[in-house]
Amino acid sequence: MKSLIDNIYKALETVIRYMVLVLLGLMVVIVFANVVTRYYLHFSLAWSEEVTRFMLVWLVFLGSFLAYINDEHLGLDILVKKLPPLVRKIVLVFTNALVIFALYAVLEGGYLMMIANFDWLSPAAEIPQGYVYIVIPISCALMIFQTLLKTYYAITGSSPSQGGTPC
Repeated sequence: MKSLIDNIYKALETVIRYMVLVLLGLMVVIVFANVVTRYYLHFSLAWSEEVTRFMLVWLVFLGSFLAYINDEHLGLDILVKKLPPLVRKIVLVFTNALVIFALYAVLEGGYLMMIANFDWLSPAAEIPQGYVYIVIPISCALMIFQTLLKTYYAITGSSPSQGGTPC
């Protein structure tokens, strides 16, 4: 069961990595196309700035998840590393509980924002704003799941079946 969860999680991580790559590539292409059309063809792609802004929102939240699973977010663990192993586990469980609480608050706020904005269309691209904000609860739910996995692995002293991700 554990290896099945790890395999599903690795596949999900791979999909999100490719999504981030595609989003970044599309953003570059759209911005470049807008610059070319604006300065050389003397017209602007009205929707380009809006769509790239939406892509940036998705890129930030999906990128936050990827940074979180690789422990690349800013953290201060100098003191924690000097604690005895049992106390370190207790501190980790406590801090992970705080992280889950904070992520749940953002998830709930993102969900409410998403629901409230589905009827509102963006001016240029006419995209429902709910599609822009749906990434907030998705990424927070993924980070909550990751925090639960990290806590489980820390308490049991085990690690993912194939090493590396998710902990």
